[in-house]
Amino acid sequence: MVEVKRVPSLRARVVAVKGTPAEQWETTPETAWALRGDRGLTYSALPPAGTQVVEGPWWPEDYRGPPLLSFDAGIAKGWGVGLGDVITVNVLGRNIDLKIANLRNVDWRGLGVNFTLVASPGLLEAAPHTHIATVRGDAAQDGTILRVLTDAFPNITGIRVRDALEAVAALLGRVGTALTAIGGVTLLAGALVLAGAVAAGQRQRVRDAVVLKTIGATRAQIRAAWAVEYALVGLVAGGLAAVAGSAAAWAVVVLVMQGQWVLLPGTLAATVLGCALLTLLCGQVGTALALRARPGPLLRNE
Repeated sequence: MVEVKRVPSLRARVVAVKGTPAEQWETTPETAWALRGDRGLTYSALPPAGTQVVEGPWWPEDYRGPPLLSFDAGIAKGWGVGLGDVITVNVLGRNIDLKIANLRNVDWRGLGVNFTLVASPGLLEAAPHTHIATVRGDAAQDGTILRVLTDAFPNITGIRVRDALEAVAALLGRVGTALTAIGGVTLLAGALVLAGAVAAGQRQRVRDAVVLKTIGATRAQIRAAWAVEYALVGLVAGGLAAVAGSAAAWAVVVLVMQGQWVLLPGTLAATVLGCALLTLLCGQVGTALALRARPGPLLRNE
């Protein structure tokens, strides 16, 4: 099965925003790129597949009035523009005023055919332009499809992007493996530190166990008391780790990578619970060793 998607494409340059020359318009650093150089421009009577309009209505399918514009909501926020504002673009040497009719979210990470600027049909349909088409099918058919297309239409340029996408996917997979390995080493180091902390206090635990047994405490009572203590220590340590880790993740994702940070309460709860269980397990091992100590030799030495 072969899936084909085709969209018209023009090259346009933003020359003015709300009547102000583009080079004088102030934008946020992460959206300044959209004002530099040529941008892809298309027109469509219907919202492109997967379009998420967040503000304003889409124009009617039979609209033939003054040119309207569907604009990227993220870039609009960075530019400080909204519904009703006019963006002037230069297409083939002619300036065209496009009035923003709606704003939509564009997922640039989807590697699909996306456009910052989507205009209403009418005026741009008469301008000379090309078409961009994507063909998706079985990998074994790629060569045959490209050969048939270029033989039938010599002016078509075919580009096989499957290899590039597979290379990117493989690279991201290796990065994910490396991050997983680093996380595993970190967890192992934390477990060793926890075990070391328990071992460092083992002598005091033996002394406390001997004293408690001497004054009449049972093994079950001592185990229960220390289990509560270790569980509380694990919960506090896990809570502090969750808060510190979340703050660090927010700083990296939002401030460094300029991305959207999402809190994962389930992962945080699992982290805190795992920390408490690991601390409890190490504590119970130390408790068992402490309870095996005989009171006589220790009391005589004291």
